[in-house]
Amino acid sequence: MEFPCDDDSSTSALLLGAPEAPCTQDRPGEPSNPTEPMIRALRLAACGVALLLASAAAGSAARPIVDLHTLDAYFALYAPDSNVPWKPANVRLDTYSSAEVDFAAYAVDPTDVVTAGSGARPRAIDTRKLKPVATWRFTPPGGYQYQTSTIAVPLAAREGFFVVEARRGAVAEQVWINRTRVGLVVKQSPACLAIYGADLGTGKALAGMRMQLLSGARFVTRNTDAHGIVRWTAANGPRPVFVIAQWGGSYAFVSPLPQAPLPTTIVGVRTDSAVVHAGESVRVAGFARTRRGSALRASTGSVQIALRDGPTLVAQSSEPLDAAGAFSATFAVPASARAGEYAILASVDGGVGGTTVHVDGNAGGLALSVQPQCAGTCTADAAVPLIVRATRNGSAAGGVAVRVQVVRSPHVGGDENAAWGLATWLDATVTTGGDGRATIAIPRPTDGLASTYGVSLQAGGATAQTRILVPTARVALRILPDRNAVAFGAPASFTVTAADASSGRPAGDLAVRVTLERGGASQQQTISLDASGVGRGAFAAPPLGTNLIVASTTVDRATASDAAQIEVAAPGGDVASDDSSADVRIAPDRDEYRVNDTARILASDAGAVGDALISLENGAEPVLTVTPAGANGAQAQFRIEDAPGAVSAGAAFVRDGTIEWNVLPLGIDAPGRAVASALRAPEALHAGTSANMSLSGGGNGTLVVRVSRGAPSGGAAFEGAPALVDVDVASTQSSAPADATWHPWVDASGDRAQVVGFARRSAPPATDVLVGADSHAVYWKVERISGEAFALPLPLEGGAYVVSVLRVDDDGRVTAASSNIEVR
Repeated sequence: MEFPCDDDSSTSALLLGAPEAPCTQDRPGEPSNPTEPMIRALRLAACGVALLLASAAAGSAARPIVDLHTLDAYFALYAPDSNVPWKPANVRLDTYSSAEVDFAAYAVDPTDVVTAGSGARPRAIDTRKLKPVATWRFTPPGGYQYQTSTIAVPLAAREGFFVVEARRGAVAEQVWINRTRVGLVVKQSPACLAIYGADLGTGKALAGMRMQLLSGARFVTRNTDAHGIVRWTAANGPRPVFVIAQWGGSYAFVSPLPQAPLPTTIVGVRTDSAVVHAGESVRVAGFARTRRGSALRASTGSVQIALRDGPTLVAQSSEPLDAAGAFSATFAVPASARAGEYAILASVDGGVGGTTVHVDGNAGGLALSVQPQCAGTCTADAAVPLIVRATRNGSAAGGVAVRVQVVRSPHVGGDENAAWGLATWLDATVTTGGDGRATIAIPRPTDGLASTYGVSLQAGGATAQTRILVPTARVALRILPDRNAVAFGAPASFTVTAADASSGRPAGDLAVRVTLERGGASQQQTISLDASGVGRGAFAAPPLGTNLIVASTTVDRATASDAAQIEVAAPGGDVASDDSSADVRIAPDRDEYRVNDTARILASDAGAVGDALISLENGAEPVLTVTPAGANGAQAQFRIEDAPGAVSAGAAFVRDGTIEWNVLPLGIDAPGRAVASALRAPEALHAGTSANMSLSGGGNGTLVVRVSRGAPSGGAAFEGAPALVDVDVASTQSSAPADATWHPWVDASGDRAQVVGFARRSAPPATDVLVGADSHAVYWKVERISGEAFALPLPLEGGAYVVSVLRVDDDGRVTAASSNIEVR
């Protein structure tokens, strides 16, 4: 069955460096053509829903004529999650024919419709004995085709809970509308649930509002305090799974999300390389932290470490934990080990941590290796030459046909396998010469974006792989949408970060141009990055369909760019993971705090009214302050305590009948915390000498130092290890989000409506994977240290290297840093 093209469809094909092809044809086996521009203007050649309507052949009485009115039963109804009585009430109707639809609205009690619990759908009600408050008829336009229509519900300024029923003959659907002037904000942690109620018109906190909380099998009634807050702890009983609040004729309700407990033991594991060859060894280092009271401290005893190939135990070891709770081990990988992903698991006191390492296999004595000829100096404006080597039993192997596959991600940094634009870039075969070598070039892209290449070799059963980074400028940009898919009518918010491409240190105080593109249309804004290299922004009204969002800046006359994709979907889909708002700005008075410091928080939201809820959140009970939201924002101050979990500042405001909120992590310098630090090295580094290095911070601890060729990836990247000890377990919900979130229908009395789904044919499912880096550690040492300084022996050969440091202190602090160095 072929699916016709529809340029106005919300699904689109984004062709990355591939020749344009008819959208009715998928070519999963064809490699892309990297010599073509990788990103054309966002091309909407989507293949959408097709309804093949068979008609009777002329003169053929044997084939029945299809009754097009069967399409009348295909429709779907949606309503917004939040609706204030002083704004128009609307529902959304999706249809496939222009048959008339009869509507009726009924005033009902929300308890008759809404089912308590986060995973339950509302109930339908029997409307046959109810008197409607409004009835009307709607005729969809367009004949026999898919149409979506926004329909006004004539409720005037009524307040309360209503059910809207859409009916075509015997087919009916219902959807609820909550016309309310009250909204709820839920702050929760493992120890506490706090609910704040506010008037969506005035923005004022609602003191004395009645709330019913479903705890266990019973409803418990509470009234908000003078600040509009109700608190619930374990002493009150089981954590509520549903909350409904009432203020006059208005209702608000929310189902608190399940809450994960704080872990008692945390184990971190890192390796010397993400890739190892069969017959070689993999070195492992890590740390363990056990919760004592509210803080994490160094674990004691021993750690059990295992190297596993699926269910098969390859090697295991028991190692003592030192005074810092750190450990290290070395595992020999058998020469006969098969190629694939192996797990390294470490367990301490019931806590388990782990990572993976890829093993490149050998076959009949044949071993492969690959490295870029321009290692450390590869540029984006030229092809990247690769050197492929084959050996057999240690000697050069000529005449070996080696398949070379390259996957490209148009980014530098981050989780590349989850990033937009991952695609096969090269798939070719080369044959080694008499010296066992062959060369092949990775074609350069023409899209102006940076590149991370994952290179895989295969010859018989022998494999090899590595990863290559090619930035376009001294600075590498990253644009990260808050959500990869948003509902139509909701803003597309994003974060832009900038870092030095060599050292990974933040690059701040930059002006970044951000463009949202779809087809020939575009929107543009300029974002100013702060001193830490971070900026926030949002596009208020992205168009329906697939949008490309591009960030770019110029540094030293070179352009750094990054791109991502945002799907803007029709309402009713599962397109939002949270409802935080980039419009809420939170500014702490310093970058880092110590225990017992006073944190002064300034929060603002242009256009907000009434009161603001300012919070200090962690794994314990959140500290909440309600303060007026003035023209210059709202201010609050908090005492920093040694509480468990990550520490964040939060703010919630009422604006234009909605609740907007955001949270910002705070840096805490305290025992048992992740500590931000920078690696300092001399400017002149000479081969074969020793360099004096330092890592800020520094009491007694254990230091893991590695010097490698190529940037480490996966389980070999030290930078993500400190974040393991700052577990973020606090969460926020709102009953009146600013984003246009929608809920779908339930079947009403009568026959069930039929719903047609959308089939995406614009591209085959993504199967590309960016392999890890064979970063080849030339130096590795685990040693005890006191203070900030340490001596680093430099390689005997000059060239570009990466120095990575993981510091685990006796008081529980964990620090990591890395830097590119040039050895002369």
